[in-house]
Amino acid sequence: MAAVDIIIPLYNKEDTVARAVQSVIDQTFTDWHLIIVDDGSTDNSLQVARQYDDPRIRIIEQDNRGPGAARNRGIEEATAEYLAFLDADDQWYPFYLDNALKAMKQSDAAFVGSMYDEWPAQTDMTAYWAKRNVHPGNYKLTGGEHPKEVLAKLFFFHVGNSVVHTEIARQYGGFYDEGKCLLGEDTVFFAKLIFNERFTIIGPTAVRHNRQNSDLSNLKNRPLDIFLKRPEVVLDHCRGEKKNRAQKVLSWHALRVAHFRARNGYKDEAVYLREKFPMMRRYRFLYYKLGIEIRFSRWLPYWIRLKCRIAVVLKKIAKQSEV
Repeated sequence: MAAVDIIIPLYNKEDTVARAVQSVIDQTFTDWHLIIVDDGSTDNSLQVARQYDDPRIRIIEQDNRGPGAARNRGIEEATAEYLAFLDADDQWYPFYLDNALKAMKQSDAAFVGSMYDEWPAQTDMTAYWAKRNVHPGNYKLTGGEHPKEVLAKLFFFHVGNSVVHTEIARQYGGFYDEGKCLLGEDTVFFAKLIFNERFTIIGPTAVRHNRQNSDLSNLKNRPLDIFLKRPEVVLDHCRGEKKNRAQKVLSWHALRVAHFRARNGYKDEAVYLREKFPMMRRYRFLYYKLGIEIRFSRWLPYWIRLKCRIAVVLKKIAKQSEV
């Protein structure tokens, strides 16, 4: 039995999976097993994965059921104390596992997340998250945090930068896997953990998150998050005061998303969220503002585009006046 089991869900990533697997092999920490769950790939992904002659690598095949189901299959098969997750289009720097497992052992955290770089922009995201009050350290929610701060920490975590206790992952039911969910299934998982458990954030950057290889993460018109459509998938795992805190955070998030949707002409979605999360009324000014935006949602996109054009013209005039 290894110290950590690594789970890679694989679906049609023939151009990137070798890069991901090699980043695991190159780890300075070597006591690992890699579980690659091929989720019914129709390209040469499986053949690429099979090229590695390493007894620490195991490949499981299943019919296409989505990334959540593939990760959950890996969780079922895991035997190590810790789990690490990596998507087939991302990669780790050689010291990633070493740093993450040291942090897990030195703290009583249920899970650990590492700072990361984002490509193709080649940006160290440490400063970005620092502006949102997400810093290396040990955390457990107390209820005194503003929902915006909690959401920042939630969205910091993704499958490429996180290590979790295996039993904790199983306790909270793993990843959302209904209906072959392709977007946000990992956020549901981390929401359940953050609202209930201690967690640790560490530096330096040790992960390369390759957005250029992910069609899903590049969607401009993202569907509503799963926990906004079905908040019970998170709330059912919270008890007492923790459930109340989670409701407040999800209501704040729903209010902000409804605001954005209304301003961009998606009135029905904004109305749906307002009805789904009545607790958003506690944020009176923003709730009142949302009502106005819903009323004028049909025309707001035109108004926003007009303001942007006016801003461009004013900027040109300002430059000309400087000359």
